[in-house]
Amino acid sequence: MCNNLTPETKQKDFIDQLQCREVRMLAQAVFGPALIQILAITTSTDKQRVATAPSAETAQPANQPVFALNTTYKKWLTALDQAPESLINFLASSQRLKLGVYHERLWQYFLTHSHETELISANLKARHNGQDLGEFDLIYQHHKLGLVHCEIASKYYLADGLNDSAWEHWHGPGKSDRLDVKLHHSINKQLNLADHPAALATLESALTHEQKKLLSKQPLVKHLHVGGRLFYRHSDQSVDRHTPRHLNPHHLKGHWLFLHEWQALLANHRLRFCSVDKPFWLDTLIEQQQWMTAAKGHNALNQEQPEMVAYQLDDQHPLQYGFVVPNDWLSR
Repeated sequence: MCNNLTPETKQKDFIDQLQCREVRMLAQAVFGPALIQILAITTSTDKQRVATAPSAETAQPANQPVFALNTTYKKWLTALDQAPESLINFLASSQRLKLGVYHERLWQYFLTHSHETELISANLKARHNGQDLGEFDLIYQHHKLGLVHCEIASKYYLADGLNDSAWEHWHGPGKSDRLDVKLHHSINKQLNLADHPAALATLESALTHEQKKLLSKQPLVKHLHVGGRLFYRHSDQSVDRHTPRHLNPHHLKGHWLFLHEWQALLANHRLRFCSVDKPFWLDTLIEQQQWMTAAKGHNALNQEQPEMVAYQLDDQHPLQYGFVVPNDWLSR
């Protein structure tokens, strides 16, 4: 057996060997490579009750993940994989197909069952003088870090090919959002919600007496975890990629194709593929999907809206993740 595998490859190999799809998605959401992760712990003064507010312009990514896929977590995930009913039941909901809600519930389950944490509150809304200030995604207590305000997201963006190193040139599949806008909102507003006195008071209302005492001694930690996958232009695969500043170099990757390019692939290769529906964008293993071939699936994709696919050119090529977009996608 080869022992020269990178830590990222070993991590992916472990996650992919999990048999239950829901357990794989939980492992990927928490332990998989984030696009960017920020951890703010220190304050500028001894009396400050909240970690110093980072900004999107100056924030530095965390050097180490908050939760590492160590032996203890591997044992826990393996046991959960063998008896996943509690997780599956927790995820069952009328909103199950909403990727954001599904992703949040994966994290809620993890923080509730992790040996390192206690989940205090989820989706806690803060108001002041009748106005919404925002919502705390997750408030949890970490045995080492103390009280933590965590903001999470799982995002899927496509490069417009103009300047891949700039966040503003990465767009959501529907062209309704951009990565720079998402990061500015997540860091400058959501992650810093507790800087507002009324919002901090709302957070404190969810704490026990002991947790309030802890907050008086140790500042509230801020934790941002943005997972997901970035899709590069298909025609740029052979050139060196310039990725945005602070991006995790081990992030999940794919590529995108125009519809006419996809149709050419179908015509020229013994292609097998499947459409990947939400919330299973969170998964990294597609063997349970229904595969189609070029012969019977030529018109299977939506020709008006972008669609995520997993495909294999033939048995000699690896599985690839892609987005097929309408031919006019760039001009939308």
